[in-house]
Amino acid sequence: MSKQIAVLLLLGWGLLACAQSSKPFAGASLVFQWVEGTPLTSLMLQAGSYNFGGGYGARANVGIGVSPNFLELGADFLLPFGAGRLLPYGGFGGNWVGLGALNFFGIRGLAGINYSTASDAGLFAEAVPTLYLASDATGIYGTAFGIQIRFGVNYLF
Repeated sequence: MSKQIAVLLLLGWGLLACAQSSKPFAGASLVFQWVEGTPLTSLMLQAGSYNFGGGYGARANVGIGVSPNFLELGADFLLPFGAGRLLPYGGFGGNWVGLGALNFFGIRGLAGINYSTASDAGLFAEAVPTLYLASDATGIYGTAFGIQIRFGVNYLF
């Protein structure tokens, strides 16, 4: 039940970012991830904004693992560099990955680029290195390093 509430809160936060912004977006991506050499592939849905005003943005995302099965929740602050059709950006955030009995709590940075293909769509690619704190039912047992490579499309409102 708590995972469902967390998913709804994050999506609500992302939709709130969409509603209060001049550059809101919603989209999906294919994510290739490696955590300490273990490959994880997922489909991710996201919502947010590249511009709240003041030169920063935010997004929330929910990922569903396809190989193996897992759930991921995350939120990021985005720092766009410039404006126009080709928009590089950086940022930082956090996420949680639930993989069976294992839980990974991550702090991450990101670097990406968005290319606006039309007035209402954009293609993006990004790299997301993450430092995880791993735990299971018996407690915290260590750290792990992971990296995500994301390719996706955003619908710009």
